[in-house]
Amino acid sequence: MKSTPASVARPWLILAMICLPVFIGSLDLTIVSAFLPEVILDLGLPLQTTLDDAAWIVTGYLLAYAVSMMFMGRLSDLIGRRKVYVACLIVFMIGSVLVATSHLWPTDFLYSIFRRLGQRPAREEVTLLAIILGRVVQALGAGALVPVSLALVSDLFPRNRRAQPLGFIGAVDTLGWVLGHLYGGILVNWFATNEAGFSALLTSLGLNWPPPNWHTLFWINVPLTLLALVFVLVAMRNVKEERATGRFDLLGTLLIAGAFIALIVGLGANTELDPTTASFQDVSPLPSYAAPVLLIALVSFIAFIVVERRVKDPLMDLSLFRHRNLASGALVNLFVGFCLMIGLVIVPILVNVRETSTVEVVPAVSDPAELAAMQEADDDQTLANAALRVGILLSALTVPMALAAIPGGWLSDRFGYRIATIIGLGLALVGFFLVFETWTLELSDTVIALQMILIGVGIGLTFSPISAAVINTAPEDQHGVASALVIILRLIGMTIATSSLTTLALSRINALSVSTISVDISTAGGAEAFIAAYAGITVQVLGEVALIGAVLCALGLLPAIFGLRRERNLTQSTAS
Repeated sequence: MKSTPASVARPWLILAMICLPVFIGSLDLTIVSAFLPEVILDLGLPLQTTLDDAAWIVTGYLLAYAVSMMFMGRLSDLIGRRKVYVACLIVFMIGSVLVATSHLWPTDFLYSIFRRLGQRPAREEVTLLAIILGRVVQALGAGALVPVSLALVSDLFPRNRRAQPLGFIGAVDTLGWVLGHLYGGILVNWFATNEAGFSALLTSLGLNWPPPNWHTLFWINVPLTLLALVFVLVAMRNVKEERATGRFDLLGTLLIAGAFIALIVGLGANTELDPTTASFQDVSPLPSYAAPVLLIALVSFIAFIVVERRVKDPLMDLSLFRHRNLASGALVNLFVGFCLMIGLVIVPILVNVRETSTVEVVPAVSDPAELAAMQEADDDQTLANAALRVGILLSALTVPMALAAIPGGWLSDRFGYRIATIIGLGLALVGFFLVFETWTLELSDTVIALQMILIGVGIGLTFSPISAAVINTAPEDQHGVASALVIILRLIGMTIATSSLTTLALSRINALSVSTISVDISTAGGAEAFIAAYAGITVQVLGEVALIGAVLCALGLLPAIFGLRRERNLTQSTAS
């Protein structure tokens, strides 16, 4: 029977509802990074000594986000997508409420526990702990939404029409966490700027509420998630659910989750940058405890492989990697994650280098207080300008990347996984090579934006074919696991890129500085000359990092060309 328009439109309507909480959850991955210092100061804690502990507000979310992916995909295979999806939304909402009210009853509850244990920590420190725990609960729901949503596509769309919706979900997830810091920064700044107006409005309404602040961002999650929950329940009430047989592999889950946590912690657990202060120095290379933690990751991963080969119902059937499409798609996605992080890192660093390399003449002001105020105002304006420029240039990368998922799906459906992936990696390769060849301190933002568009379109074109290659290869009862694999490998690639490229770039900058800069900073104009020379070297290294991106795109072409195969029924009509 031929498909009717209604039967075609309904899956896309459900997909749109699914993507709303996916986008909100991914936004919250990096949303706090924009106002983390403000959270610390709002608690009355010293910024210098508390920042490392407060960083767990971001890191804890990342870890829980990744861990939930590990087992929720498989759980959805066993008990049904709808139940797991609804449970994830509820958990995410509970976590959002915990963060929004962290300074109230969650702090009281945790403080009472400490009292029973005979401890009396500062209330502010307990509130910080409440925020971190609330973020972990949030992430346990949000991270699971991604693989479960990808697996739902296999329930909603026929096999030969899954590429576009799969790529769209992947693009929405990536776009969310890329824009999270901008979304958080813009709203918190708007709340602060209009605090008096909000207070007057609330008073006129007879509401004894505080004006909006960073807590409000987490309250916003609640009605949006409730709306998505209602629509998904209504839209999916008649969607048939396929359930796998067998038992849940708890030991395998603990081992792979432990391996992944150790990997992220060992590599620094930093996959995002504050766009107003980005530099290679801001993204620390491997921490001092990296070696033993990474060893734990390796041992846990080996133990996971041993367990999965012996248990009756494994978390992940390792024989899946014998299929060329799945193994090749997984490997390509690792390269894509690596290259994506390169694009996200080099833009903010270039903008920051440009701003800091511009040396202004200090005005002749006799009053030290007035001079300090003028310099602080200049610094604030510099940060504001940097944030705006980074936001625009990163949008040139991320927005086309998200939009390209749709034509990427069309290319995949029409010509197969291989052709679509080759075109995408080829475009990204050209874009990275142009960055290597052209980037200087004087290069116009227009040229940079065009290069970012080329890279973004290239990477975005790979989302659909890679997701479809991996998920379509897996058996029906393994779609949840395969969906998690798609996102996890991209995240691993991004994490490895952050640490390895930072270490490499810092070493390269230091070596070039020692060998090429011979400026006496104590002489007149010496400091300005040194800053200019150092900025030029940094931009040169950014170009070399982009060249690494081009090389990795070329390496990713190998499994795409020789591994990905077009399915026999790819263009088969759905008409009966």
